Amino acid sequence: MKIVGIIAEYNPMHNGHMYHLEEINKENPDLKILVLSGALTMRGDLSIYNKFIKAKEALQAGIDIVIEFPLAYSMQRADIFASNALAILNLAKVNEIIIGSENNNISLYESIYKNNIENRNKDISMKESSNQLMDLDSNDTLGYFYYKSIQDHHYNIILKTIKRLNSKYKDKDITGGFIQSATAIRANLDEMEKYVPSFVCQDMEYILDENMLFPYLKYKILSTNVEDLKNIFFVDEGIEYKLKDIKDYDSLDSFIEYLSNKKYTKTRMKRMLMYILFNIKKDEINQISSPNYLRVLGYSNKGKEYLNHIKKDVPIYTNIKEGIHNALDMELKISKILDSIYHLDLLKKEQKGPITKE
Repeated sequence: MKIVGIIAEYNPMHNGHMYHLEEINKENPDLKILVLSGALTMRGDLSIYNKFIKAKEALQAGIDIVIEFPLAYSMQRADIFASNALAILNLAKVNEIIIGSENNNISLYESIYKNNIENRNKDISMKESSNQLMDLDSNDTLGYFYYKSIQDHHYNIILKTIKRLNSKYKDKDITGGFIQSATAIRANLDEMEKYVPSFVCQDMEYILDENMLFPYLKYKILSTNVEDLKNIFFVDEGIEYKLKDIKDYDSLDSFIEYLSNKKYTKTRMKRMLMYILFNIKKDEINQISSPNYLRVLGYSNKGKEYLNHIKKDVPIYTNIKEGIHNALDMELKISKILDSIYHLDLLKKEQKGPITKE
């Protein structure tokens, strides 16, 4: 079987993602398996749709199996994100992954990987050996780390690329064309209907406003002593004292701007603040092992048949409760907190069966 793996956040699913899937379909895969980020993305953004809506939309777009990419594995820097995503897809026994790429040139990844191995052998610093990555766009940085993970772990997975059209991942402004970046779409939600599939538009009433998190974050930081803040993942090097200045700020964006500098990027600060909000401690993350299970959010009939075929080789969970795995316990905690803020039914959905599509 030709089983293609896809790694995505779908925040939101847009026309560029549909183009990606159309190009994958030209390869005539037998099955398409998606690893999907949940409540929060790699960069610490709250997804505008909850993971169950995103899973439903992915199935509507033609995905056969939607596998959750838990926050403990996904809200990380690019190399860790990529390594964990490939570990999950390897468990799912995919034999190809197909990614969007600005350069659309896998030989670039091969060259950087080879040079980095040579540099390690010559005892050249990691900083020097990583300089080539600085010139890559976001998708190609991830592409390199996907390639590296495949090589480092000797996965039997082929990496292929599809040329990304029109806009880059971080583009915030709407430009010409029917394909826009997810970042630009989130910044211009009043124009969203032009750039996403119709079934995504139908869910617009469920869009979550990230700004609603700020008062809860503010309370959390001001009511927590600095010693306890130091125990939160990503809080280090004395920044716990600077966090107390949140009393002077009225928005998440302005506070992130204040915290950021040459040493601490906005992305790093955003992740840190989300770890604080959800009270995720360093020892909790450090105790989480590499992915060794598949948490399935949804499947088609064809996907269900495939899961029945591989379930003897890998633990598969379609609904969860506390005590199965510490990464899943963290997902339950996140759902409880989001339920209390946005009045959702995420916890009930966590404990129900998967979303299905004929």
